[in-house]
Amino acid sequence: MDEAGLRLSPSSVTDFKSCPQLFKFRKIDHLAEPVSGPAARGSLIHAVLERLFSEQAASRTPDRAQELLDALWRQVREDPEFRPSGMGMQEEAAWLKEARTLLRNYFKLEDPRGLEASELEWWIEYDLSDVQLRGIIDRLEKRPDGTWVLTDYKTGRVPGESRELAAFFGLRFYALVCWRAFGIIPKEIRLVYLADPVVLTLNPNERMLLAFERQMRALAKAVQRAVNTNDWRTRPSPYCMSCSFQSLCPAWASVASEQSETGEVTGD
Repeated sequence: MDEAGLRLSPSSVTDFKSCPQLFKFRKIDHLAEPVSGPAARGSLIHAVLERLFSEQAASRTPDRAQELLDALWRQVREDPEFRPSGMGMQEEAAWLKEARTLLRNYFKLEDPRGLEASELEWWIEYDLSDVQLRGIIDRLEKRPDGTWVLTDYKTGRVPGESRELAAFFGLRFYALVCWRAFGIIPKEIRLVYLADPVVLTLNPNERMLLAFERQMRALAKAVQRAVNTNDWRTRPSPYCMSCSFQSLCPAWASVASEQSETGEVTGD
């Protein structure tokens, strides 16, 4: 942890909750990771929608969105920090086709010509006791009646009904920061899922955000305790199979050691 102290975003909090060791690899050790296709596609779609809302309302059409997709991809397609690792020409064509589908789905959910974004890719932060909560909101709309609506674009699949509240974790995080930093509880928070496509909405209230704030304080203490003791527990799960740091993880090192001792061989 640097001299600025503990700083948490929705993604870093999610990392710590899923596996403290993953948090350490990413936020403490700052280890590099290969660029995944889904992550790069999500970044590209977010950039397209940001640019689209920066244009005049009448220009925010499906055709213009596809033009922006092509233009932005040309700018970064050779950048190793953006291009998905190992993606060849055939994979690129399929990858772009999926991106085009996501953009077409977006226009099934809302007409951007009738919307006015007050902020796009909006950076916000708030110091909560010994931790700074920070991050970027995809879109903020300030309605004429003074209410706020926060929107987050999602390029993955919509979660099952039992996980809907968990899916709102990031937007509840941002709703808390808006309340504490600006004194406004957003009237509505929206998850716009482009793959399905569907929009999930939630109306935050003070009771919800107070409970979430207690959760963030407790989690910040847990992170700080791990920093102070250098005790980063592993939390094995099915997600380990796609983890970039599997070869460095203590949990997987012990598995490899056991396999070596027993002579067990995995793979082909």
